[in-house]
Amino acid sequence: MGANASMKIGIDARKIADTGIGRYIDNLIRALLEQERDHKYVLFLAPEHVGAYSFPGERVENVCVKAGKYSLREHWALGAMARRAEVDLFHEPHFTLPLYTPCKKVVTIHDVIHLLAPKVGTMQKTYARWMISSALKRADQVITVSNHTKENLVAMFGADPDRITVTYNAADSGFGPMGREDIDKELGKLDIAQGYFLFVGSDRPHKNIEAVANAMAVMRPDTRFVIVGRMAMSAKALFSPFEGRVTFVNNAGKKTITALYAGARALFFPSYMEGFGLPPLEAMACGTPTVVSNRSSIPEVVGEAAALVDPDDVAGAAELLERLRDDERFHTELASKGMAQAASFSWKETARRTLEVYERAMS
Repeated sequence: MGANASMKIGIDARKIADTGIGRYIDNLIRALLEQERDHKYVLFLAPEHVGAYSFPGERVENVCVKAGKYSLREHWALGAMARRAEVDLFHEPHFTLPLYTPCKKVVTIHDVIHLLAPKVGTMQKTYARWMISSALKRADQVITVSNHTKENLVAMFGADPDRITVTYNAADSGFGPMGREDIDKELGKLDIAQGYFLFVGSDRPHKNIEAVANAMAVMRPDTRFVIVGRMAMSAKALFSPFEGRVTFVNNAGKKTITALYAGARALFFPSYMEGFGLPPLEAMACGTPTVVSNRSSIPEVVGEAAALVDPDDVAGAAELLERLRDDERFHTELASKGMAQAASFSWKETARRTLEVYERAMS
């Protein structure tokens, strides 16, 4: 198939509503459809998402897949549906590339956190290792979202680096600076006043929510944090000493999370491991400085536009956050660098590079 030939591309979009990978799937599909090419797309969606996600144009076909994520059934069901849909290429945007897929295959492997995180169960690790290894062997081309993940795949699995292409994520187009009145109006719905620090993530161990509580313990007694994401009661209990100074927000809509970014004095992102790490880029796009972990892919994403700190250095993190509260010049400098860094990433470029991967797989 020539480089400019039309393709029928199948994409497993069953995780489109998930955080992280779901954002990748949604933004990638939209950006692919904006490319000036006449490829057709078959989107394999979970039943609850068939009517919930709409993509423009006549080049999209939605197919309902009742096979669950991480199920045995998905390996046969997706392959059979891809065959019936007569797709030329199947893109699996997670490491769970179906075992029976009768066409060219591309897989995106975002990270190897399942294999490195200490609290992941033995069965989960065994399944992830087997599926990643299988995907690397069977895919015609492999995509990762950072050089850090690419290096992990080469080191841990002996993967061929020439078959792995890095296509970075980007902040959604809706993330950007907001006027003070607009921020106040949106945050008022949550009874939140500007001037807080922000954490965006979950209570999964590698996200290191403990670092936020530890930093608060040594910061000034008027320090406020807003914590966005899924938090179990055990995680919320870490903040019991700071009652009244911590607000938990879950399931925030796009407008709300944008206002939360824009209204924060700084984002604190102390993860131990990330395949990419979108929140720092989203905060930067909103003009908010970031204090981030100096591990895994995060330095690769933020460049010189963030304040980096060891995620276990409580005193260092607290000092940087306090400085961003008090030092207006430092705050302005980091905010300016951050906006420039965020602007250097785009889903349009991600889609362009992804199409190149598709074409290499077909050739």
